[in-house]
Amino acid sequence: MWNAILPEQRKFIKFWVGGIIAIYVAIIVVALIVIDSEKQQSKQNHALRMDPAKAEPGLTAPDPLPATGNFVIVHTGMYVENIETFSIRDLLWSANFYVWFRWQGSPDLNPAATMQLVDATIDKRDLVESYSGPDGTNYQRVRIAARMFKHFNTTRVPLDNHLMTIAMEDAVHDASQLRYVADTASNISSRAKIPGYDVTGFQTVVKGHTYKSSYGDPRFTNSTRKTFTKFVVGISIKRSSMGLYFKLLLGLFAGILLTFASFFVRPSEGSRFSFPTAAYFGAVANSYLTGQLLPPSGTFGLIDYVQGLGLFTISICLAASLYSGIIYNIRKDETFSKMLDRATRATILVVYVVANIALPFAAYGK
Repeated sequence: MWNAILPEQRKFIKFWVGGIIAIYVAIIVVALIVIDSEKQQSKQNHALRMDPAKAEPGLTAPDPLPATGNFVIVHTGMYVENIETFSIRDLLWSANFYVWFRWQGSPDLNPAATMQLVDATIDKRDLVESYSGPDGTNYQRVRIAARMFKHFNTTRVPLDNHLMTIAMEDAVHDASQLRYVADTASNISSRAKIPGYDVTGFQTVVKGHTYKSSYGDPRFTNSTRKTFTKFVVGISIKRSSMGLYFKLLLGLFAGILLTFASFFVRPSEGSRFSFPTAAYFGAVANSYLTGQLLPPSGTFGLIDYVQGLGLFTISICLAASLYSGIIYNIRKDETFSKMLDRATRATILVVYVVANIALPFAAYGK
């Protein structure tokens, strides 16, 4: 059939196929660069967040702590009992956990009363146990219910992973008076689960936290900077499977399949154009529904690229059908119309499948 069409028609089909491939390749390359760079940046930020000597980009680097001084060492630990809520759209998650403090010296220090959470709200705080031993050891254990606020990186949702942190510091005593030391008994319960995610790691670190303000205290100058020790618990989570990915995009993929089916209908039939039209509106509705899972953002992520690629695919197929209809119904060239349909169908099918293998793999891969 290829030799049955005119040379200029063969040239047009080559140009048409080459243009389609070029556009898809450009979209795929841009999407892969964005997704992979965000994944690498996320790994770097997670490592810096749990590094006792470094700060994430954009955050104030802590001032170095003096090696000596009249400060009390407080051994601090945490046991995460459960995770109650987890909402990427609302930028928060909540948990119940135990915090304990152990120190030598005066029991009047009372770190359980002066502790505070960073970027979080304590909903309930109960002192479970408190005692002072004959050897001068003091111990306090507190049960806390809290909501933690987090700016989730949504670039790779729903094939994402996150480092959720609970950060705690003393609200009264800075590092010259009190310093936390991480207790190795810290842990997380096996009951702490998030639907759709696996808990892949748990770690603790103590790092400095410097505030660039004197808070208007007349005893200090405006340039005074106070540094506190911050006890941080990091909980690493990762999507347990690609099930949600396919569940969210099932409507889109069904619309794409319907669009490809239209190429098997003659251009003279009305259903040839009704298939991709219905698929387009279905894809738009699917895009709206998946968008409800994410917070408002001006950046493109995995879902946006896959949805955009689907809408573009339907549009290209519809344009090809319209032109094929002109060739078939007006120019009465059935051979050229069939050849254009075959070339368009085969080319778009291949590049679309490649794109929908490469994009989720880039997001979900290690």
